[in-house]
Amino acid sequence: MSKTKPMIRKNKPSDVEFARIGLRILAWIIDIVFIYIIAWVLLFLSFWSIEIPFFIILNTLAYLIGLFYFCLLESINGQTLGKLLLGLKTVDEDTFEVSSFTENLKNCILKCHWFPCIIDLIIGIFKNSEDMKKKLRIMQNFSNTCVIRT
Repeated sequence: MSKTKPMIRKNKPSDVEFARIGLRILAWIIDIVFIYIIAWVLLFLSFWSIEIPFFIILNTLAYLIGLFYFCLLESINGQTLGKLLLGLKTVDEDTFEVSSFTENLKNCILKCHWFPCIIDLIIGIFKNSEDMKKKLRIMQNFSNTCVIRT
């Protein structure tokens, strides 16, 4: 006999409105701009003088800040600054509750920088063509998350 709890949906699927692609991209752009502002400020406060090219350090720092930013905020309440401003939320696709940190880490690993995020989106669009309202990015398949309107 299994001691696992049955999965209970807080929201019925009919109560859930999945976020449109335009709003999701706009929320991501807001977040990326915010992350790059933080990275620029940190680099200038550190009095940049290392021989490594500035753009390499900036992009690496922005990626690390972004990974921390997306994982932490989406694990706390499912919303980053961009999602909060646009009324969106990342949730577990089965329970429609805030996802665990591990699931959010899987979801966020490619969206912290523009290039891997575009690849993630393109592959996701082709793979999820029958389920476009629910999932757009391939990493959402691995993390079992979706983005809904709040």
